[in-house]
Amino acid sequence: MRGALFSLAASFAGGGVAWAAEWERGAAVSLSSYYSDNICLANRDKEGEYVGTVTPDIRLKGTGARASVSLNARVELNTLDQLDTDCPGGAQGGQLLNRESVIPTGNFSADTEVVENWLTLNADAFAGQNPINPFAPGGDDGINARDNTNITYRWGAGATAARQFSGRTQFFLRYYYNEQTNAVGLLADSNENQWQGRFGMIPGTSRFTASISGQYSEVEFEESARAPAFTNELSSAQLNLAFQLTRSLQLNGYVGEEWNVFTSASDDIDGEFWDVGLRWTPNERVAVDIGTGERFFGDTPRFNVEYRHKRSIFQAGYLRTLQFPRDLRAPGTEQEDPFPPDLGELPVDPVTGSGTPTFIGQSPILNEQFLLRYSFQARRTRFSATASESQQTQVETLGEGTFRNASFAVTRQLSSLGSLSARIGYRESEGEGGNAGFFAQNATAWIGGVSYRRRIGAATSVSLGWQYTDQESDFAFNEFAENRITLSLRHTFF
Repeated sequence: MRGALFSLAASFAGGGVAWAAEWERGAAVSLSSYYSDNICLANRDKEGEYVGTVTPDIRLKGTGARASVSLNARVELNTLDQLDTDCPGGAQGGQLLNRESVIPTGNFSADTEVVENWLTLNADAFAGQNPINPFAPGGDDGINARDNTNITYRWGAGATAARQFSGRTQFFLRYYYNEQTNAVGLLADSNENQWQGRFGMIPGTSRFTASISGQYSEVEFEESARAPAFTNELSSAQLNLAFQLTRSLQLNGYVGEEWNVFTSASDDIDGEFWDVGLRWTPNERVAVDIGTGERFFGDTPRFNVEYRHKRSIFQAGYLRTLQFPRDLRAPGTEQEDPFPPDLGELPVDPVTGSGTPTFIGQSPILNEQFLLRYSFQARRTRFSATASESQQTQVETLGEGTFRNASFAVTRQLSSLGSLSARIGYRESEGEGGNAGFFAQNATAWIGGVSYRRRIGAATSVSLGWQYTDQESDFAFNEFAENRITLSLRHTFF
């Protein structure tokens, strides 16, 4: 298995990775037993059950002169299909019930430069769990019998042609194709053809730079249990300008036109747009982007702040844009995340949901999103804090949904063998109107947990944890309280 993975990575990446790469790799397996005193997440007639899991995981990263490959993946095999418990479907209905006993999650990306300084091929893949009904319990992880889980799979491949002229001018053209499938037929499978192009001066290479760019995206949805097949199109062209005020301060902006095809409650779905902003980079640790603009759906203010230090990372951002629900269920892998993948997790956590909760539907949504993350690593203590909010409006029905999350986690190394972790979290969902009215069951939940991890060998550790969740809702069927106890054994192979 190990040799096959390396052969696959090397065959895609080509000689640049196979013969002159720097490799990072790791593989492990976790065996866990969970006891829940409320396996159905019910507000009465609670049933206690044990769930066992086996979770292998692998991490692989190789970087060469002309190619790179990255894989982070794990799969949770659980015993939910062995339970005799039959939880009531309630308001979720028959089409919204799906119990998963195999839960994969992971990201893969690879690229190889086939023509030096000209043509690059790339590929990526994603798998992750997400809730079918974002307003109902049971979609955060698979350790329950509420049957509110969907698995989204996505793969894509493309090619990029890029060339620099005179060190200041660049030509860029990219084509990308991807397909997305879902385990639940209620969520329509889809594919996308995407083109992006840009020609002009490279920002920062001179005092004043200008370029033209354009993009086209065609998203085809197959027929689902609730909607016919439909094709959406988003296209735009724009003029980009940038003026370097000082070495660290840049004034930038663009103006353009967009032409769109999708189902909307409004006749105004395209037209002129503009944006103007500032970028401040006083040193390599700090980057601040702030700006505002306007599109057919209204104002588009934005900001993003990043700060990196050898012991801490901070990020805050706000954006108001148009997105498809498919892209929220399966977020892309275009940019490398500076934060560790286990940010805020406890050693006893099962495979958790990926992406942002969103509606069932094929038309775009207006997504107003805020993100705040902080991580600090001291000699013996690690602290993390995250907060996010996504306010979504369906352009087809004007249904609204808001999803908020916040968590604080700390891990303290008690000795060379043992560590103690604790976490407190909060989540909230609100929905109103449109298709949201079918699902909207406003709810708030508090989650607290603590775990102890002890190393019992050079490559083996054992963890014991407890978690308590208390959820309130304006729909009684979605109210519940749960105690969960977990015992986990983890062995690392390399």
